[in-house]
Amino acid sequence: MGIPKWIKVKGQPWKWIAANAIASLMVLTLIPTAVPAAWGQVPQIPGLNTVERVLTSITSQKIGSGTVKLDGHKLFQVGVPAASDTQQKTTTRIEQRVQDIEARLAQLVKGKIDPAIQVTSQARTTEQGNQLSVIYVNGQYLMTVTTLDAELQGTTPPLLADEWSQTIKKALLRAKQERQPESLRNQGLLAGSITLVMILGSLGLSDRQRHNKTQRQALSAHVPTDITTSLTTASDTGPLTMAAMQEKVVWREQRNINDIQRWLLQFGQLAIWGGGIFTILGLFPYTRWLQVLILSALQAPLKILGIGLGTYVVIRSSAVLIDHFVSAVEKEKILAPEASQRLALRVSTFSLVLKRTIALVCVGVGTLTALAIVGINVGPLLAGAGIIGLAISFASQSVIKDMINGFLILLEDQYAVGDVIVVGDVGGLVENINLRITQLRNDEGRLITIPNSEISIVQNLSKDWSRVDLKLHIAYDADLNHALEVIGQVGLEMSRERFWRHKILETPEVLGVDELQHAGIMIRVWIKTQPLQQWSVAREYRRRLKLALDEEVISVGIPQQSILLKRAQSSRKNLSTSDGQPHSTASSNRRGS
Repeated sequence: MGIPKWIKVKGQPWKWIAANAIASLMVLTLIPTAVPAAWGQVPQIPGLNTVERVLTSITSQKIGSGTVKLDGHKLFQVGVPAASDTQQKTTTRIEQRVQDIEARLAQLVKGKIDPAIQVTSQARTTEQGNQLSVIYVNGQYLMTVTTLDAELQGTTPPLLADEWSQTIKKALLRAKQERQPESLRNQGLLAGSITLVMILGSLGLSDRQRHNKTQRQALSAHVPTDITTSLTTASDTGPLTMAAMQEKVVWREQRNINDIQRWLLQFGQLAIWGGGIFTILGLFPYTRWLQVLILSALQAPLKILGIGLGTYVVIRSSAVLIDHFVSAVEKEKILAPEASQRLALRVSTFSLVLKRTIALVCVGVGTLTALAIVGINVGPLLAGAGIIGLAISFASQSVIKDMINGFLILLEDQYAVGDVIVVGDVGGLVENINLRITQLRNDEGRLITIPNSEISIVQNLSKDWSRVDLKLHIAYDADLNHALEVIGQVGLEMSRERFWRHKILETPEVLGVDELQHAGIMIRVWIKTQPLQQWSVAREYRRRLKLALDEEVISVGIPQQSILLKRAQSSRKNLSTSDGQPHSTASSNRRGS
């Protein structure tokens, strides 16, 4: 960084500053009442106000500073002794001295300024031996250059007074020149040119905003099919799933870019009109004070607005980069074609979690930055937040367990968005997953939210591949071998058709007779399918199998039940006596469903 400018003085600056600091400390330690007693010892310089009288008799350890301005232009910095009790008192002293000097300069500008401006300085020495200089403008008192001013600039009062005299003279000449009719006319022409540029720039941005709005409406009208939908409707699952993912990624990338452009265009309109008006106010000496007022009043809000816009742009830009990376992964064909569907699900899940994590971090950093700009010390805030976070962590152990388990679920690829899972007594399609919760949509359309810490055993029905487990009952009087042949033939023909061959991974396997039950002979069939295609394959296979069995006159099993009816022995004897013939026990078989 180098040595500050005020330290670089001729001779031995460090020794000079050290000696001055030691002398100041001795004075304040040995003579604690030196400040009030010195008030009457200051020479009665014409125009010297109360604050400046105190300043001429003090060499303080700490110095507060304020900037003197004329027509909005910074001239120099003056020093005041820093109050030992409150910062507010120091600020009040600074404001009082700066206002007094600026008021005298304003009186000089309002009056008729002599073309030959004379700015002079006279050196004085107080009874305590402190050096000071008084600056006059055309014989009128303007200000006193104190030892604090010199200490602040790293020089002596006489040298500093000569430097400030030249600065004041140039500022007064500039103020006189700016108030000339010709100068005001030229500034008015410049203000008109700036206004014209503002209008043209605003019209150009308005045209871009209309184009951006049209593009946003087009994107909203053509929302691509979600990956989870394509998994259950696509005939060629792998390629079409990757195509659906690519389409969705491109759509999200375009939407994020559109949102970034929309906010930047709105901020551009604000910057054009706000910056243009601010610049025009600075062109004229009569309105330049408004420029200073606006800058001081809106400095913090504008910085916060800029931080908010920057945070939003960073979040959206990171989303665009993530989507671009996802698109690049698909184009490079990193994984084998048979793993493309799983890639689509995993990338979709990871990108969603990563975007939310980045957004959370950016919002936190932006908030801390905004608090620091406002003037809040974020150091103690972070320390307090750490202590509070430690206390909360003991009370929210379940949340920590949720996040750890959620991270392991993603890392181990237990399931992803688009999978169908069963957790305990509930199951459904995974619609959303983050580090804390997993949300399922069941068959009835209910959204089920499960904390990740509650997921200990999970059944994934759609990872890598799925299976149709079909159990069919054949009547006992049917030709069993012929039935097995028909069942296998139906599955073979279906697996060879163009529409179904990409959903059925292997030729359907007829396992044979699995059980003998009262409903008939149970035959079991396995059909290995693409993930999430087992239900559509099973429905179609059952339809075809019913038609084939009807055509071959093969009856399906029907539950059977035998009922024995026994009459009392006495009733049988009576019947034997009446007709002369014995009656045996009656029995009947009844079939039912």
